[in-house]
Amino acid sequence: MFLGSIIYNKRREMNLTQIELADDICTQNTISKIEKHNTAPTVNILIKICLKLNLSLNDVFSDFSSRDSVEKESALDKIEHDALSFKLNEIDQKMSSLQGKLNNNDMKQYELIIGIVEYQKNNIDESLFTLDKVLQLTKSANDDIYTLLAYLFKGLGYLKQSHIDRAQYYFQMISDSFEEKLEIPNANELEVLFLCKTLAKSFIDMKLYQKAYRFSHCGLNYAQRNHTSYFLDELNYSAACAVKNDPDKKDQYDDYYNLAYYLAKFNQNKNLLKEINH
Repeated sequence: MFLGSIIYNKRREMNLTQIELADDICTQNTISKIEKHNTAPTVNILIKICLKLNLSLNDVFSDFSSRDSVEKESALDKIEHDALSFKLNEIDQKMSSLQGKLNNNDMKQYELIIGIVEYQKNNIDESLFTLDKVLQLTKSANDDIYTLLAYLFKGLGYLKQSHIDRAQYYFQMISDSFEEKLEIPNANELEVLFLCKTLAKSFIDMKLYQKAYRFSHCGLNYAQRNHTSYFLDELNYSAACAVKNDPDKKDQYDDYYNLAYYLAKFNQNKNLLKEINH
């Protein structure tokens, strides 16, 4: 998994775009997937990339030689997955077991998970404090998924405290960082779609329906392009809510609503089914 990070960092260091790196090697989409850790290249492609970036194969694979490092990264990713899925059982124990075993690059993800858990426990002030630590670690870089997730949960925290203006500020920071393709180099599908579905739901709650539709629609398109099914029920429901009162989009509303209902039933998403039936 560290392969993508090495290539991404070296490409940026050499001021190359993904298109420039891909030239005569592969497609830009392939480079994007490699950098997001979603796919491993063939040996032929990997050799060409290394030659272009002045990397050796040992440079690329050096961190794979440590089984413990892979296991720790994998464990941290699994814990983040649980946190974003609101599965808090034993998450404190799992986090405690990683203390003292993580390197500096892991700490922004580690602190983000703590901030998410504090938010879900309704410890909003503690969550906001921890999320500020994440932003210090990422230097608020807008192309870092941990920056954007920290903004998201800060916005959610302020929303819970009824500080609507502050919430909108952080949501707008994410919106300004997003492009239609939602390409964030160090993000995985779950993180991108969690951002989309949570922003869409938050904008619905604030009656900002155009923004809600933008993020639900972007999320649905992203899921289709990447052949993933995370949060499709919630994304469709937010899209339905966003166009509900638009007489020109009645057919779209029916499609979104019906898809949301059947997907929620299939996924046994009881909370969403309750909201839909209400």
